[in-house]
Amino acid sequence: MKNITRITTVCLVITFALISCKEREHKVQYFNNISWYNGNELVIQDNFSYSNTVYDTITQTLKNDSLFPIKANDTSITFTYFTTKGYYKDDKVYQTTHLEKNVENIKYDFKYINNKPRLILYREPFPLILSTDSPLELPETKNFTPVKFIISEYSIGDKIDRSLLKTKGVYNYPKYTIEDCEFIGNKDITFKIIGYNTIYSIERKHIEDFRIQDIIEVVNSKLGVDHEYRPMRKWPNSSDYEYEFYRWEENGVQINLARSVYVGNASYKSLINSEDWILTYDDSFQQAILVETYRNGKSESSIIN
Repeated sequence: MKNITRITTVCLVITFALISCKEREHKVQYFNNISWYNGNELVIQDNFSYSNTVYDTITQTLKNDSLFPIKANDTSITFTYFTTKGYYKDDKVYQTTHLEKNVENIKYDFKYINNKPRLILYREPFPLILSTDSPLELPETKNFTPVKFIISEYSIGDKIDRSLLKTKGVYNYPKYTIEDCEFIGNKDITFKIIGYNTIYSIERKHIEDFRIQDIIEVVNSKLGVDHEYRPMRKWPNSSDYEYEFYRWEENGVQINLARSVYVGNASYKSLINSEDWILTYDDSFQQAILVETYRNGKSESSIIN
């Protein structure tokens, strides 16, 4: 009887191990024999990352195409890539001088966006959303959970009733449209909207001084990082305003809590006297996915449609 129990236990262990290996192998198939592109630029090819490694300063071109082996597990990928480095010239034109090697371990997700396979690499500060021509039928992943903040019951990615909004401006980009909208129920709240009624960004104005410490503690705690703080000063020195701000950047989230004070011509001070704080909330990871989702949407106008 003991031998039968022992044999059964061993069989179960082997079965679970085989299932685990099969699942792991299945997930790594997101990289096996597949080429992933950022637009027309090759990024990953069959378990290798692709990158130029040399910048020719004479011809001002990228050279030396190279492949580097990647390491992928169930939730993250380690890959190598090169980024441009240089400086801004006097005419404010960026001059590339060389390429710098980067080796990163980051989370990834495989998703279908508009029924097309996409590989999302959660690289700071902006993610890479890669496409492929390979026909894929693989399960989606949920390796990355965004840190979401709620302002007046809304967050980035939520859909909102358009009857609650008043359009103040429209920005038509080459592949998508963003609308600036005022929240009719509270004019201190404004939304950036994409795809007709999806929240892209949130701003809250006229925040009183006594509320600031609570905001700082909530954001510090939720993001798990301390804020950057800049005391009141002119930015730049020739400005008619002094600025003070707190800033957070983590896991794609960018939050700014800032206020300005007019220090210019004394005759205008009575007209520009607000020193209340403004809170802005963005999330580059979610915003990139929203842009990909609503890409090629129709143009909008605040005057005629």
